[in-house]
Amino acid sequence: MYTVMIVDDEEPVLDSFSFIFKKYVSDFTLCGKARTGTEAIREIKEKNPDLVFMDIQMPGMDGIETIKQLRPLFPHIIFILATAYERFDIAQKAIHLGVFSYLVKPVSRNKILEELEKVKKFLDKRKEESFNILEEEQFLEKSKIEKQNKILTSFIWKNPDEESWFEFCRISTINCERAAIHLVGGVPSVSEDIRRDIYGEIVHKIQYKYNCLSVELGDKLLLFFPEEREMKDLEKQLRIIINGVDGVHFILGSGGIHHFSEITQSFSEAFRPFSDSEEGENRRNGEQRKILSVFKGMLANERIKGEELFKNFWVEKFKLDNFNVAKGKMVGLFTLLLQDMDNHILIRSNFNIDPAEEIMPLGTMDEWETWAASAMTKLFNLLEMKKSHNYPKPLKKALSYIAENYNQQLQLTSVAEECSVTGSYLSRLFSEHLDTKFIDYVNRYRINQAVLLLRDNNISIKEASFMVGYQDPNYFSRIFRKIMGISPSDLEKRGTV
Repeated sequence: MYTVMIVDDEEPVLDSFSFIFKKYVSDFTLCGKARTGTEAIREIKEKNPDLVFMDIQMPGMDGIETIKQLRPLFPHIIFILATAYERFDIAQKAIHLGVFSYLVKPVSRNKILEELEKVKKFLDKRKEESFNILEEEQFLEKSKIEKQNKILTSFIWKNPDEESWFEFCRISTINCERAAIHLVGGVPSVSEDIRRDIYGEIVHKIQYKYNCLSVELGDKLLLFFPEEREMKDLEKQLRIIINGVDGVHFILGSGGIHHFSEITQSFSEAFRPFSDSEEGENRRNGEQRKILSVFKGMLANERIKGEELFKNFWVEKFKLDNFNVAKGKMVGLFTLLLQDMDNHILIRSNFNIDPAEEIMPLGTMDEWETWAASAMTKLFNLLEMKKSHNYPKPLKKALSYIAENYNQQLQLTSVAEECSVTGSYLSRLFSEHLDTKFIDYVNRYRINQAVLLLRDNNISIKEASFMVGYQDPNYFSRIFRKIMGISPSDLEKRGTV
């Protein structure tokens, strides 16, 4: 609903507009009237309407001068001028002031309704464009944070090259070649929300004193300090801040300041207090409990959260243990996952793997990252299929049809017809049981397939686009970026996801 104000010194005109809006108009509401330019300025400042019908000939300040004073303050307001005389000089001034249209009195009811329809289309389009811009800005900010966090996490096991470092500095708006990493942990067994609140409070206080980036690593908080100022009292200040949190005894690990080419050394130094604190407990039982906890968390959560739990787990293990020991723990985790699946689903999904046979031969971290990302995509596709056994028959049939025909044109109505239900009913099933829209489900399914395809160096982005059902590679790239947070070309670099 849009708001309208009428500015005219003739009472019959004001009454006529009021009658028309009350009886014939549904998309606009009359929010006020004014009889002079001065009164109009006062009312518009108070009510901020979307549209103003402005008479030109009024006592005192005329309509043109009124708009001239209002335009800098309210650039979004649409003005429609009305006058009893058609004058070229006034029309020229109106154009200069960005007036939407210029009407000659007397204005008929049909003409008013016609103008309102034009204004509505204009306002609807502007609102949609504003929403899209806001959505794009929010998406870009989210993507920036996700990319920043991904790079921060990678510092645990991989020193960046010069190009990667300067890209990290660019997106993080820092300017340095040396930095220090600190770790905070020791938060007792509390819910994830409570732990996030505690860590959020710590980061908020730290950022009053220092330029600090942060990312959560499972139950620990990684703090990254670029060397942009004197940091000799950094550890002392951190202890003051974390000791100020009531009821929690934290473990603080402090890494030294290192050049970016040796930044993993800073993490290793920060991790020592946590490694020492774990030596006193039964390490073997602790590892089994951790694997079991991650296993349960992955199965209990949706794809994004489950993948995050898995990533945090393997990042920590590959840093703490040597490469072969860490791979052994990944074999244990995947063995548990596979034991939980129904055999007939595994066979249909081509996921009946031997974890030891596939994981243990991997020779580098890049090979592990590539295998892990592919396995997670397959695994969560499988979990979604497994959950579908409890879905209504039309929805199960629709999911099966999408899986078999995702590389073809898919419309809600045509899939509904295949399932012998109406489009609206099938749409409701997707919302109620999957908490998503039909088109969003299809897009995510296609992009998951595209991720697998693009890990083959012989398949181009354009080819992958066609193979998963998109005829426009540019549209495919936009959808891919929206869902994955990176572009297909970023994925082509391999090991970045």
